[in-house]
Order: sequence, then C-alpha cells, then structure tokens
Amino acid sequence: MTNTAKNVTRRAFSTGSLIGLAALWLPHPSLGKEIPDEGKSVSADEQRANIKAVGDFCAAFGKKDLDKIASLLADDCSYRVTQTRAPIIGKDKVMEQIKSMIGSASFKVLKTVALGPIVLNERDDTLVLPNTTSPRTIRVSAGMFFVENGKIATWTDYVV
Repeated sequence: MTNTAKNVTRRAFSTGSLIGLAALWLPHPSLGKEIPDEGKSVSADEQRANIKAVGDFCAAFGKKDLDKIASLLADDCSYRVTQTRAPIIGKDKVMEQIKSMIGSASFKVLKTVALGPIVLNERDDTLVLPNTTSPRTIRVSAGMFFVENGKIATWTDYVV
C-alpha cells in the first residue's frame, strides 16, 4: 500500500503557520485610517514610523553602528534570540548580547509588515557562529518587534 498523503515536516508546518499569521498583518483597506489598539488609535503615519525604526535598527547591524542600535532600544527592552530562549531583559544586557555578535552580523530584510506597534519582518541574518570561522546565513521566519514611543520595547526572532 502506498502513502499518497504529503509528508509535512515541522519546519514546513511552522513556516506555513507564520506566513498565515503574517497575512493577518498585511496592509488592508484600513491602512491610512485609525486602527484600534486597546482604546488607542494608531495612524498610518505611526505605523510607517514604527517600520522605519525597525528598518533603521536592522540596517545598523550591517554598518556595525552600536550607537544607532542603542538609540532605538527602550531602556527596559527585552530580546529573545529565538522563540525557545529566555528573554534578555534591560538595554544594557541586550547591548552586551548585540556587542558579542555585531562583528559578524548583518541582516538582509526580505519583507516587513506592521499592525500598529507590532512590526514583523522576514530576514536572512548572516553570522559567524561560535567555534566556526565561516559565515552562516540563518533565515529568520519572523522577527517580531513591539515599538513603543519610537523605541523597540520587545524583540523576538522566530527561527524554524
């Protein structure tokens, strides 16, 4: 007996799920109108500013611009290297993590979408990992950023 059903890997399922979630954040007819956010309204201009903050943040990695990176982080920010890791909390600790990888890190943003204060991007991150000498490109299925008052308050990378 042959199995005609497609085998779905965990990676394919996870990637499909993230793409489905991202579709919820794609621009739609309400873009340019006020979007409800727990009683607050987020304008299209604010969404564009949030996208710009995240874009500038990601671009600063390729330029090795630690001052720019730090200027875009909230004082009480948190960063989860991957969805399975515990968060690093506080700007100083997050900057320590960034400093440990900045020499070899660059981000190539493939797609960015936003819904109010949440900015989601798909990226190829190129890094030289510990105990290696050659760069490795890692697909970040979703880098999720929560932007508050023009600063990144939370950042989690989802790698599947």
